[in-house]
Amino acid sequence: MPLLEVKIISSNDAFKQVSIKERHLPVTNTFRIGAYIILALLYLAFFFYNPSYKAYLFFFLFAIFKIPSDILQFNCPPEIENLVYSFRFTNILWQIAHLFLLTAIYLLQNQKRGWIYWSLVILSFTGIILNNWAFSELLVINLINLEAVRTCFKSLKLKTRGSWIISAGAVCFLFLMGAFYSGVVFNLSFTNIKLGESYNVLDVLYGAGQLCIPIAITIYVAIDFGFTSHALQQKLIEVEKLSQKTIAQEMEKQQLLSSQNEILEKQVSERTSELKKSLEELKASQKQLVQKEKLASLGELTAGIAHEIHNPLNFVNNFSEVSSELLAEMKEKMAAGHQQLANEIADDLKQNLEKINHHGKRASSIVKGMLELSKTSTGEKEPTDINALAAEYLRLSYQGLRAKSNNFNSEIITDFDPNLPKVQVVSQDIGRVLLNLINNGFQAINEKIKSGVKYYKPALTVSTKMQFNKIVISIKDNGPGFPEEIRDKIFQPFFTTKPTGQGTGLGLSLAYDIVTKGHGGSIECESAEGERTEFIVKLPI
Repeated sequence: MPLLEVKIISSNDAFKQVSIKERHLPVTNTFRIGAYIILALLYLAFFFYNPSYKAYLFFFLFAIFKIPSDILQFNCPPEIENLVYSFRFTNILWQIAHLFLLTAIYLLQNQKRGWIYWSLVILSFTGIILNNWAFSELLVINLINLEAVRTCFKSLKLKTRGSWIISAGAVCFLFLMGAFYSGVVFNLSFTNIKLGESYNVLDVLYGAGQLCIPIAITIYVAIDFGFTSHALQQKLIEVEKLSQKTIAQEMEKQQLLSSQNEILEKQVSERTSELKKSLEELKASQKQLVQKEKLASLGELTAGIAHEIHNPLNFVNNFSEVSSELLAEMKEKMAAGHQQLANEIADDLKQNLEKINHHGKRASSIVKGMLELSKTSTGEKEPTDINALAAEYLRLSYQGLRAKSNNFNSEIITDFDPNLPKVQVVSQDIGRVLLNLINNGFQAINEKIKSGVKYYKPALTVSTKMQFNKIVISIKDNGPGFPEEIRDKIFQPFFTTKPTGQGTGLGLSLAYDIVTKGHGGSIECESAEGERTEFIVKLPI
């Protein structure tokens, strides 16, 4: 195997000539190439184990480039020997390999690649381009090696784990390479000591020196792997302990959760029973309140009917008393022979009887209407004249309020569409809705009257019309109205604007349910505080 032997002959302490010759060093060459192959395989395995750690990749590339450079340097086939030495392939491979080594050391130490590193990169490519042996091997490669040594020593300052191993490798490199270059430059006698047939101490110094830093770093990585493995083992033990502890805690939690579930199920069962009882009580209370609201409406209706009947009965009573007096007077006149006067009295009696008959029929029709209203609802829809229904309940509501308050008076305005068709509704339910809305209107007007507003002319308007295949019923009063913020609440159950004790808060809620749920219609409210309130009921035909 050929190896370059370098002799530098000095003259006047200056370099004058460099002689190069070949000699064979099979043992050192084979050992070094084998070492680089082992390093390449080792770092390739490291890189596959941890691909994110790029330092292993650069160590692998360093070893890979060193293998062919040493083969070409020491065992170059004769056929390409001239070509190899002409283009300095070994120099190129050496420079690239040592740059990879320097890069790997930087990455291993987590050091930033500054201007020194990039300057060396530029110098290396300059040497490759110049193809100058002295510039590349004597300057660039040695500068790269010195920067690698400096970086290794810098790890001591950083106090990283195992930094002393890398630094020891750097010290060995400096010592061995220093001895090598000293022997070459000064031709020291010990360097020529033969250690075998074809190699001496100088060869061993050079080969061992080149391997110092890579081997030291490999030892460092191995120790680091050991520490990491030990740490992982300790962590695994801790994880197992924590896992056992967690499992025990989970079992305890499961037992606690199971007992808590039993307690909760018992509590839920008890609460469910209480809620069912409360719901039943609530339903009973609701039924009572609804019944109370119905009775209140019935009371107002009854008051109106009673007031209606009272007037014709008064007429009947009055004309009956007058007729009795006229009969007594007629008897006297007939006894006295005043036939003409008796005939006149008879005519008056006839008129009184006609009036008694008229008012009796009026009372009879009122009673008949009351009987119609008091019929038990079948809940079935039937064709109903909305105009007649609205007019009847408007009259009864007004008379009912006048029966309670003799001083109450209000203008009643009706605007009924004469072409309104009959609509399928439950007449008693819609009648209850109309009565409730009309009663509210008259009560609002009465409140405004009592408030003493000057120049106030009370009026309530009830109108009907057809609109988009719907019957629209409008009930509008010019009472005090209500604020905008309570507009969305008026149809809620138990909400009322009346003083305490004067309303259940269910009237409008029941009206809303009857119209929307019972008849598929809608009910809306528009109000201007201090001016008016209007309820609009829409029923589909």
